[in-house]
Amino acid sequence: MAAVKILDAALKQQVTEALEECADKARAEVILPNFGTRSPTPRECDEQVRGAQGRTITRAMKLGNEMHRVALQCAEEKLNQLRPRGFSLEPTYLYNLDSAKTTWLSPAEVARIRQRGSLGELKGSLVPDVVLHTGDPAQVQAVYDFKFPCADVTRPAEWRDYPSGHSYSGSNQGAMYRKAFKVDRPVMIQPWLGAGF
Repeated sequence: MAAVKILDAALKQQVTEALEECADKARAEVILPNFGTRSPTPRECDEQVRGAQGRTITRAMKLGNEMHRVALQCAEEKLNQLRPRGFSLEPTYLYNLDSAKTTWLSPAEVARIRQRGSLGELKGSLVPDVVLHTGDPAQVQAVYDFKFPCADVTRPAEWRDYPSGHSYSGSNQGAMYRKAFKVDRPVMIQPWLGAGF
């Protein structure tokens, strides 16, 4: 088995560009068939629609879920070429604020927890869209999150704030990624605008 490539600046740039292409592809594939060359209006984004599981959600959430699905499929194809075995898509990590310890949960562990109905065990878990690692998901080297604003794609997205009552209340997604994964800059990928943080 070949070793995972060292994550140098050139490879990180290639990965970032590939993920930017995936974000653009996802936006085009989901929005164009529904809205043509225009973006949905804020009102259209707020409309209540049926989600994949039949729940009522906003159109913004439905479109975002669809764009994430397309982007992650694209990311898997591209990263399998650029960095085989050195990445994970939507991995689950638990971060303990008191000990500052981060624990990776394998997909099988997450499935067992869900099957048991013990979702409380996943409370406060961090699930970035894309993690680059050494071949061991516990050894994180870079973190990426896709952001798909519904109406205004010209304005850079922001890291989501955790609501009051949440384990990470008073912080945001980007800050928690920095703490938990010890990365300088988790990278936000947004269609048309590319990478930011």
